[in-house]
Amino acid sequence: MSDQSNGHPDLSRRNMLLGGSAAAITAAFTGPITAMANTIDQGYNASCSPADASALVTSPYGPTAPVNDMVTGLPLIELPAGFSYKSYGWRGDIMSDGLPTPGNHDGMGVVVSRRVGRSNEIILVRNHEQATSTNAANIIGGSRSNVAKYDTGLTGSDYQIGGNTNLVFRDGNWAESYATFGGIYRPCAGGASSWGSWLSNEEIGSNAISSEGKKHGYIFEIPADTSLNAANVNPIRDMGRMAHEASALDPDTGYWYLTEDAGNANTLYRFLPNNINGGLGSLHEGGRLQGLAVRGRPGADLRFPTLCQEFQCDWVEIADPDADRASMSTSVGTVTGSGPFRGAYANGGAIFGANEGCWVANGVVFFTDKATSSATSSLPARAGVIWALDLSTLVLKAIFVSRDRVVGNSPDNICVSPRGGLLFNEDGGNSSPTSQPIPSQDLKVLTPAGNSYIFARNNYNFTRAQLDAVGKTGATTGNQRNTEWAGSVFSPDGRVLFVNIYTGVTLAITGPWTKGSL
Repeated sequence: MSDQSNGHPDLSRRNMLLGGSAAAITAAFTGPITAMANTIDQGYNASCSPADASALVTSPYGPTAPVNDMVTGLPLIELPAGFSYKSYGWRGDIMSDGLPTPGNHDGMGVVVSRRVGRSNEIILVRNHEQATSTNAANIIGGSRSNVAKYDTGLTGSDYQIGGNTNLVFRDGNWAESYATFGGIYRPCAGGASSWGSWLSNEEIGSNAISSEGKKHGYIFEIPADTSLNAANVNPIRDMGRMAHEASALDPDTGYWYLTEDAGNANTLYRFLPNNINGGLGSLHEGGRLQGLAVRGRPGADLRFPTLCQEFQCDWVEIADPDADRASMSTSVGTVTGSGPFRGAYANGGAIFGANEGCWVANGVVFFTDKATSSATSSLPARAGVIWALDLSTLVLKAIFVSRDRVVGNSPDNICVSPRGGLLFNEDGGNSSPTSQPIPSQDLKVLTPAGNSYIFARNNYNFTRAQLDAVGKTGATTGNQRNTEWAGSVFSPDGRVLFVNIYTGVTLAITGPWTKGSL
């Protein structure tokens, strides 16, 4: 239940922590780190089967078919036999704090998994990749003083209206949601910490300054329970100012790995915090930002690898992670580079197409490059790459290479299940390169050999009358099947897959996971 008199839900965790023992408090925050540490290793690096590119193979889960949502009865997605799902947090739904659910559902993560009395509870933080509006009322939480906001000023004639909401999933059912942060620009992806928080990452390359004297392109930290700890409105400047995508924590070292979505002007980044012990606010204590470089090949062009191709890498220092973006000459042409990329490239940093999702498991950083292009006389087609960087050897390997959207269509967010399966969220188009028409965006699974198979398909295609009939008056209408998937993440026990359809709805999927590699 929520207490809307003060504009914020009455979370049971508040009472538990205020009156609980130190052991109870520790237990409340051990779920995510336990899941990180206990992931099964499916051997993606060792099992990669060299070829020019990956192939689409038959799914061990079987073919997909439309499945009705257990909440609304609408067939939002296609799933294999035996799987079901519950929708929640549709765009326009009134949340537990009385505010409407924002749209543009993007990155998301599990930040706490715990026992509360006899209940099992999971808290997620969800990004809303909203950009700007001329109306200040559209700032997430703009009317509530208890919702932290970074920038409520104007940049030109616009306000920044992106931000975050937190969701509670209790005993297999959706329980509540509420606004937690606002006043940022297009928080695309992010990453969960091991201490009960989420990093919300702005995806913008800009030197503009708002009327409040603030720039954008930063990372912010969102706690699991903002009734106890409000989100810190100060950006984590040492993690860089750029068109951020994902952030992934290596629990063994306390280091973070970051991606940037800037066409032909980005690399993989590593952030070494000054305080590697973690905890809310620890990343604000600063640290060093570095970029990935191929040993002996300064400015290496890594946009067109073949399947299982390897590169020996090193890390190079970035002098000023908060430097402005500027035009620069590189080995692939003249580009506009962020301050972090310019710093990395000056010291030999490698170049990727457009990096997106990022996940760390078993000492490997998995990340995606979603750039696409048709074949030319000198270059092959590309429709997405998934990379694996072995942190013990710094060998980078292309473990998935798509040259056909049917095989993999711009892999964006990724996650690794507790059973070790890598799931990627498609965010592509339906033009070349493709061997056949693209009816929908899919959730696909990467096999250890480097191929893919379909797990789920977007089936969102509804009229205003259909949506109104189930109480979804604020939901998007029409054929949205080619809208991206985003924010996939498993519960720590591997029983529930949480995922967003960017159109504006969050799903909790359950079923016979052991039939396949997820």
